[in-house]
Amino acid sequence: MTSYSVSEIRFNDRGAGAPGISISYWMLLVFVLLLYLNLPLLVPALQVVRPAQLVAGATLALLLVETVFARRNLEFAWPEGALLAGFLAAGAISCVTALWPRQAAESVSDLVKMTLVFFFLVNCTNTEGRLRGVMWVMVIGGLAPAAGTLKNNLQGHLEEGRASWVGIFGNPNEVAYSLIILLPLAFLAAGRSLLKRMALLSIAIVYLAAIFVTFSRGGLVALAAVMAIYAWRKRSPVLQGFLVLVAAGGLLLSSSRYWSRSEDFSSLQADVSFQQRIATSQAGLAMFADHPVLGVGLGCSMIAWPLYAPDNLYTRGSLVTHNTFIQALGETGLVGSIPFFLFVGAGLYYARKLTLASSHEGLADLGVALEVALWGFVVCGLSGGYVLTWFPYLLVGLVSSARRIETRAAA
Repeated sequence: MTSYSVSEIRFNDRGAGAPGISISYWMLLVFVLLLYLNLPLLVPALQVVRPAQLVAGATLALLLVETVFARRNLEFAWPEGALLAGFLAAGAISCVTALWPRQAAESVSDLVKMTLVFFFLVNCTNTEGRLRGVMWVMVIGGLAPAAGTLKNNLQGHLEEGRASWVGIFGNPNEVAYSLIILLPLAFLAAGRSLLKRMALLSIAIVYLAAIFVTFSRGGLVALAAVMAIYAWRKRSPVLQGFLVLVAAGGLLLSSSRYWSRSEDFSSLQADVSFQQRIATSQAGLAMFADHPVLGVGLGCSMIAWPLYAPDNLYTRGSLVTHNTFIQALGETGLVGSIPFFLFVGAGLYYARKLTLASSHEGLADLGVALEVALWGFVVCGLSGGYVLTWFPYLLVGLVSSARRIETRAAA
């Protein structure tokens, strides 16, 4: 645990303290923003520079320099950091027995980057103000995929009648998933400022519009779950009534003529898309049964799909496992899935504990936002394979940061 003398810490009105100015924190904000902007895909000339990787490298270097000059140790965030390191190690070991070692190695490389960002968050976001700053940047950054999705919808650039954007937001389901987990942060990142709340409410409306035009059924279910959990946690009758009206309106629209997809929630037995999702989960469990220890290799469920796909199922190519938790089982076996499950579970547990036990109302509110966002990830993960996406690692990293801030403020 990092220790600071009283002279090194400046407490703000919420009881959180910070040891001076951190350049690495501002570089972290730039990196998070770049994740959402996908600049190399919008400006191809930037692909040579790779701005996100460049900023990540600079952030790491600055963090190490600041740590040395401040004469403090790097935070490891026990037990979340150890669980994530265990999952990363399992992914690396799975390369040895993977069905396609090169694909597994590339997936491990991606997971290394996500792990580094987790530790950036834990070490750079060490005050409540900084924590809110990261959440603000995430919420503002989310406007890029939301606006891009709405633009593509208006211009008719659709995929089977569904809108999406580019890069990691090039799939409609992933657009819906990434925006749903931002909604709770948008509701609570502003604190008590009325002006900021109005700004974030406007952003949330843009999110809702973008989520709707993705026509993601899993996203719609997750949206309803997030709203219900959020209303329950806040215990506000007015808020609960408003969210119920929004959810009811969404369900009515989704089941009406405005739902432009050829598939809705009816006739699921004859729905090819739904049956494919069920089949990928069955295949993922079959992969786990054949490779229970290390799985088929991190990121290799798509490669294994032709070997485990059921007969007579229509598909135009290989499919990734459409369930995050079965994906972890099938790709990394028990060695990797157990630390991954515990990692997500620890995030939920500590976010809830922060909400209930924090002596600071601001941190308690942030605990609610992060807990609900993580539940959004869990519900979205039941119909999508999101092991190798940035957002669970960002969210649990924020939870770990909040817990660290609470512990130091209480001391």
